[in-house]
Amino acid sequence: MEQHKEKWGSRWGFLLATAGSAIGLGNIWRFPYVTGVNGGAAFVCVYIIAILVVGLPLMIAELAIGRAAGCHPAWAFDRFTAGKRTPVTDGLGALMIISGLLMVFFDRPGYAILLLVFGIFLSLKGWKCVGVTTGVIVPFIIMSYYGVIGGWTVIYMVKAFAGGLEFATPDQAASIFTPIARADEGQEMILCGAHGLFVAAAAAVVFWGVRNGIEKSSKVLMPLLFLLLGALVLRGISLPGASKGLKFFLSPDFKALGPESVLIAMGQAFFTLSLAMGITMTYGSYLTRDVNIIRSSLLVIGLDTLAAVLAGIAIFSSVFAMKLDPAQGPGLVYMVVPSAFNLVPGNLGWLWNGLFFMMLTIAALTSFISLLEPLVGYATRQFKISRHAAAVLCALCVYLAGLLSAFSCTDWRRFRTLEKFFKTFFHDAGPSFFDMADNFASNWMLPLGGLAIAAFTGWVWGSKRAVKEVRRGTKSGRLDTNLLVLLAGFSAKEYPGQSLFTPAVLWSIAIRWITPILVIFAFLYGIGAL
Repeated sequence: MEQHKEKWGSRWGFLLATAGSAIGLGNIWRFPYVTGVNGGAAFVCVYIIAILVVGLPLMIAELAIGRAAGCHPAWAFDRFTAGKRTPVTDGLGALMIISGLLMVFFDRPGYAILLLVFGIFLSLKGWKCVGVTTGVIVPFIIMSYYGVIGGWTVIYMVKAFAGGLEFATPDQAASIFTPIARADEGQEMILCGAHGLFVAAAAAVVFWGVRNGIEKSSKVLMPLLFLLLGALVLRGISLPGASKGLKFFLSPDFKALGPESVLIAMGQAFFTLSLAMGITMTYGSYLTRDVNIIRSSLLVIGLDTLAAVLAGIAIFSSVFAMKLDPAQGPGLVYMVVPSAFNLVPGNLGWLWNGLFFMMLTIAALTSFISLLEPLVGYATRQFKISRHAAAVLCALCVYLAGLLSAFSCTDWRRFRTLEKFFKTFFHDAGPSFFDMADNFASNWMLPLGGLAIAAFTGWVWGSKRAVKEVRRGTKSGRLDTNLLVLLAGFSAKEYPGQSLFTPAVLWSIAIRWITPILVIFAFLYGIGAL
């Protein structure tokens, strides 16, 4: 099986591109409002622990699988199993088929069909089913609604610099945001145009390939994003009363935490790193053997967490300074934050709002680019077409699919037949197609994909082989030295002797036991079973 001819031009380019995939709307849009709703700094502490326990092991696993296979996730797993089925996939496939048959008796034909199709595919194709699902289906579904949100940020950025966000309260802001979200009359062409512009910008980057497109754009966009974040942080903390926001965000109050907050933190940690979306594995397949996967993963997680924390500081310092409510849910970014910047003395609200939504657009774009790359990589090989043709074709398909979410973001009024179909087969259509797609991808496909990747790494490929791949690019014996010795700054030669408390052992335990169990809890919470 041939491997990718394309490789990253530099380690720095790979790190920025991978960080760009992780740093997206989940950091700057979702993280601040989830933190605000769940009590501030105490949630941040739990989130950081969850990142290290859930996110880090899975990121290392995906990079190791991608680099060792050297190909798209759809074919990566087959390189280790020789295309054969394994007891794990046979067992999961049988379980899904049985569950699908039971769903028929419980009058759930939609879920029955999905379970039967995936169960049969998994039983017949083995791990290729997991590769196609995580590397093709999941990113396509996510892009279908993520691009719509990206379009909103483009609209808001233009409106901000044009002085069109001049409101002082969240209620006034709703009069601007609601027509856009609902795609009301007069907003349809604007929404379609912004959505199309956003998708086209991502396609243009992917069009030029890994080095000339993704890597070069990341070297420009990521420093610009952090520069804008820094400017917004300085503006926020300089406001009178900003200290209350910093205290809320940075002073832990563990009394505000509950079991639900812990599960939300685990879910946020899992989703923010773009795991089980085909991105990390695809980017890993472009890696050379001399790259240190452990160090790279830690640096990406560090940049991702730094972006989330800086966004929280910028947002909460401004919100508290202007005496607005931090627990506003998703509307925090589109309604509360612009209101806060408009109240800043100096009549420069248009500038700060413009910079904020420029930053948000960049964050959304870098993540969307990384979601598009696995689709393009799959299309070039599966259909034997050029990267240029694949980029245009995939972008067009994503744009057309996104129109469903764009015109049914808040309700089903334009798609009553489709709503009736989902109610008939699934007994619940949700509030809109947008929400249904988000729920299916975020709460079902991503956790199950992460669970499958952890199971494959720990039990099928095997932790011994996986650690052997992870050792490539690291200093000799580094992963097998007592972790406390490493943290103290010494080497194995200075403190010789065997130890069970090594990075290699800890990662192997995590990927086989701890991470899968925590992902299961996050999955059960996401689908409402906890």
